[in-house]
Amino acid sequence: MALDSRALSALIQRCRAGDKAAWDEFVGLYWERLFAYAHKTTRNPDLASDLVQETFLRVVQKVGRYTEEGKFEAWLFRIIVNLVRDHARSNSRRPVRSTVVDFEIGKEITDHLPARENADDAEHREEREKLYGALEQLPELDRQVLLLRHYGSLSFKEIATIIGCPLGTVLARAHRALGKLRVIMEVDHEAS
Repeated sequence: MALDSRALSALIQRCRAGDKAAWDEFVGLYWERLFAYAHKTTRNPDLASDLVQETFLRVVQKVGRYTEEGKFEAWLFRIIVNLVRDHARSNSRRPVRSTVVDFEIGKEITDHLPARENADDAEHREEREKLYGALEQLPELDRQVLLLRHYGSLSFKEIATIIGCPLGTVLARAHRALGKLRVIMEVDHEAS
């Protein structure tokens, strides 16, 4: 459930005022998207949950200083992107991993895979592992663009704001990354 900018602004104001119900609504509004991004990036549900909680903690600490420019979601996702990146850098033994990308440009790559992982779904486990491996071969920024688009449900313009790149660069990265992903997946499929 996305809020329009006016409703989101009102919710932020209520959060700033210390309204517990507003914070509950805020967490409910963003938990799933933030968790999906963190989980698909780290492939560790416990770590993803910790990173989302840290994201909300930082929002609580900084919401009073947030200036409303209509870019709240970009600000929110920048926090979690930075936390995931910082964790990956500090813990190089557990690399950041990506997963399924399923949006309009590259839908054919993942049409046959489930949108959510099911631990008991052995049929798709091998396919997911191949896709994880293929995504790991992409440059980090390309992987981030794809994850933010799919799991963060962010526009390319919002992604450009989050990663600090021009919109054209983000669009080019997404297009190029999907092309590379197709090639890697085709090579893996032919090798099987």
